[in-house]
Amino acid sequence: MNNIKEMKKNNHTINLFLVAREAIIIFVIALIVAVTFNLLRPTGLPLFGFSSTTITNVQQAKIPKITLPETYDLYRQNKAVFVDARDPFSFEEGHIAGAVNIYPDEIALSAAKLKTMVATDSVVITYCDGPECPLSKETAQGLILQGFPVVKVFVNGWSLWFNAGYPVSKGKK
Repeated sequence: MNNIKEMKKNNHTINLFLVAREAIIIFVIALIVAVTFNLLRPTGLPLFGFSSTTITNVQQAKIPKITLPETYDLYRQNKAVFVDARDPFSFEEGHIAGAVNIYPDEIALSAAKLKTMVATDSVVITYCDGPECPLSKETAQGLILQGFPVVKVFVNGWSLWFNAGYPVSKGKK
């Protein structure tokens, strides 16, 4: 209380109204700048109805998909390296014969080893299980960022491959 009286004596009164008004003005300016930059970006974030799926789809729209017949042809010609993006337990339960298991979070650690497996005319094919599984797309995006030139996503890959009766393996390899 003595400090307030002393401030009033020295003409250093705190006007909370002015402080609040200035804070609001700064906030509004920052909001306008942020919205303007977001609108100018080619892949701006949605302002309403935020959806991580929408953002993921925009980021991964350029990754080509591959069909079961195309995948099997590349497999028979030995021109594909398969990357199973599922968790290690699912991989050990069954995977495309010859596939390697790389979860999206492990791409940076596994990229060097994978590069030794990929020939210049090979295609890297990522897959997981289920038509809505995002792991194969995330892994493909990460591999592209690591410099793999030809990466394709085999949507619902494990189920399609297994149900077709194509070669599968169990265990860690």
